[in-house]
Amino acid sequence: MAGRCFFLEDALIHADVAIILGMKQWWRPARMGIELYRAGLVGTLLFTGGNNASIDACEAEEMAALARRAQVPDTAILVEPRAAHTEENFLLSKSVLEERVGMDNLRSVMLVTIQYHLRRAILAARRHLPSSVALGWACYPSVHYTSSTWQSSARGWADVASEIEKIREYYGLSLSELARQCP
Repeated sequence: MAGRCFFLEDALIHADVAIILGMKQWWRPARMGIELYRAGLVGTLLFTGGNNASIDACEAEEMAALARRAQVPDTAILVEPRAAHTEENFLLSKSVLEERVGMDNLRSVMLVTIQYHLRRAILAARRHLPSSVALGWACYPSVHYTSSTWQSSARGWADVASEIEKIREYYGLSLSELARQCP
């Protein structure tokens, strides 16, 4: 169940905006967002993530700077620099989108996050974005395991267990309720 719930295949769509969730290794999601932009799959990159003490920098600002160095024009870059966790990523990104794009103009969003985190990102996006917005996603694997090797990795089990607990805490979903939502 966990494999099919947390390690989904990419669902690429042509999207108005890619919401790119920051992390300590901020260049990984940033590069994926830049690739999506260059491929013409997304029109705007919205980088989200606040100050990360372990890197002594703001994740969103670091990602945006990388995109600018990669020749992505400023007109295609949005920055949300305050979020400290997934719920804030989407809550604060929604405010940026309302101000800069307008929710009436937003038709589709591509989520960019690490693979095991995707289920929670989808739940947060569905909580904070209008139901009319189509969702797609592109994910990158952990540096410690892949979607096919996570079960043989202590780190893989720990990451999945952490996601299950956070989904229970933030969304009130038990493991059996979560399983019913998974393909």
